[in-house]
Amino acid sequence: MFSNNNQSINKIRCYSGFIMALLYLTAGFLFLFSDILIHVFPDYRLPVGGVLTAYACFRIYSAIKCYKQLNSSN
Repeated sequence: MFSNNNQSINKIRCYSGFIMALLYLTAGFLFLFSDILIHVFPDYRLPVGGVLTAYACFRIYSAIKCYKQLNSSN
């Protein structure tokens, strides 16, 4: 009974990892390739966009790893 509940929680964690990675990737691309919030971060747009994009890549990697582990345990 608890293992099914634990598995459903792991699915939610895995899918929310994908969603958060897409949000970080979108924010990173907005900082890198658009003029959104240019008056707030005029000097640090490229470093902030690069950090967000790199973190999104890490989150995508860990979400894929979570997804593969979740499917292999079935």
